Amino acid sequence: MVRPRVATFPLTPGLACLIPLVLGLLPLLPSIGSGVAQEPVPELRGRLYVDSIPADSGTVILHRVNPEEAGPVDSVRVGSGGDFTFPILMVPAPGTGEILFVSSRRDGIVYFGEPISEPAHLDSLYLVRAFETKEAPEGGLPFTVALRGLFVDQGPMGWRVTDLIQIRNDSSVTWIPGEETDHPVWQFPVPPEARSLRVGRSDLAPEAVRFQDGVMQVRSPVPPGERLYAIQYELDLLNFSIPMPGLTELVEIFVADEAPSLQIPPLMFDQPVELEPGSLYRRWVGEGLTQVVVQVQPGQDDEGGALVWIVVGLAVVLLGVGVWAVGRRPAGETTAGRSEILLEIARLDDSVEGRDDLSPEEARVYEARRKELMDELRRSGAGAAAGRRARPESSVDR
Repeated sequence: MVRPRVATFPLTPGLACLIPLVLGLLPLLPSIGSGVAQEPVPELRGRLYVDSIPADSGTVILHRVNPEEAGPVDSVRVGSGGDFTFPILMVPAPGTGEILFVSSRRDGIVYFGEPISEPAHLDSLYLVRAFETKEAPEGGLPFTVALRGLFVDQGPMGWRVTDLIQIRNDSSVTWIPGEETDHPVWQFPVPPEARSLRVGRSDLAPEAVRFQDGVMQVRSPVPPGERLYAIQYELDLLNFSIPMPGLTELVEIFVADEAPSLQIPPLMFDQPVELEPGSLYRRWVGEGLTQVVVQVQPGQDDEGGALVWIVVGLAVVLLGVGVWAVGRRPAGETTAGRSEILLEIARLDDSVEGRDDLSPEEARVYEARRKELMDELRRSGAGAAAGRRARPESSVDR
């Protein structure tokens, strides 16, 4: 029998004294290795509320949206006190255009939490707030108009008006149209002289609106808080009336500089603005208006005010909502930031997810809208990349 040869080496006095130390460390090696390998996984900790009360049941869905894809990645049932937790395997890095958000469906209506676009957003408790629903009464609800912004410029035939209406639901319920009635949730008069009425990009789906007898009838749910609606129409002449029933907290009318001189009582002429480079607009403002009809008519408007042009950002006018240029953006530009586009794509996907009753018409509307948003997202990415390439090397990105 041939015994295997075993390699040996002589122990020096220095090596011999190290043997007890090495043997003492051996039991600790597994724990040291596991501590290195098992790094903590980031978590999204949140809570689902129904109004101001933690939900006792429900499902929440985690969405990931980036320029390449969008969709749900995980879902969990909420636990005691409405609490939920998602492990986050990939945390959005600032400036990548990627966001996470959580949604929950209640009574057929989807509610969304705020977008998460950087690791710091995971440090606090994430909230998703849903609400009870209630059918709107006949004639709809008299919501307060928190902001009304009208932008008037030349169209292909006459004058074009982009009309932004931000309403506020001060109640604690989501108002919905009745299942067996034809009652709108909210209705609002449009200028009698308006023609070619259409819905612009906003919180309002075109299929949820009907223009009838000079009235815009809205049949989409209205949750608590503010909703921004955008409509667009044409005018033959700048001599028209703007009915404003109920309370309008702030109204601003912007008229392109090439328009003739105007008077707009009871609004006051204010400092003109430059909404885009080289694009000057005259401006009229009114606050706290109740049950009025604003008249746009020929007349002297500036009284020397053209000497005091002041350049302001559009975001100030619209309280941070960058959607005024509905249907008029040049190629490569967007009407909203990339995060807003991404979030809208995700909301659009969530609105049809799991629906077996989607009609062919609804499917076509969904597909067309999603393609439009993805094209806009690609254009914004290409524009941003071109802008970075065009900057001098010394320039600093924000």
